[in-house]
Amino acid sequence: MVKQMNDERREYIRAKRILSVRHRLVKRKNKPMHDFWYLSTTEDMSINGLLFTSAMPYQKNDVIELEIGRSGVLDIFRGHGKVVRVQKKESGAFYSVAVQYMDVTAKRPRAAGLSTRRNRSFKKVAAKRK
Repeated sequence: MVKQMNDERREYIRAKRILSVRHRLVKRKNKPMHDFWYLSTTEDMSINGLLFTSAMPYQKNDVIELEIGRSGVLDIFRGHGKVVRVQKKESGAFYSVAVQYMDVTAKRPRAAGLSTRRNRSFKKVAAKRK
């Protein structure tokens, strides 16, 4: 299920995905930090970021290290992200944390399940038709 809103500001579509995410604080207000690893779950994801639930009260502009995986076997993303929004949940014990990926070369989730090889094939066919 994908959320669609009239005043949508997002560049990419978000998909509801519940995956394991390990996270820790790396930098706060330009000061290096090396905090403990925390384990949480994602709420939704897109090509350039994700929303996850955390017991850790991050602050906007914090830099965190992320490891997103599926069943501990498949790595989907390993890298750093910048916290762009933190919202306390109604229960009061947890936070919704929105993160924008910072590492462009890191492994990212693929949109619509299209592999890079398949995308290259489409581009070759389109180029031949011109």
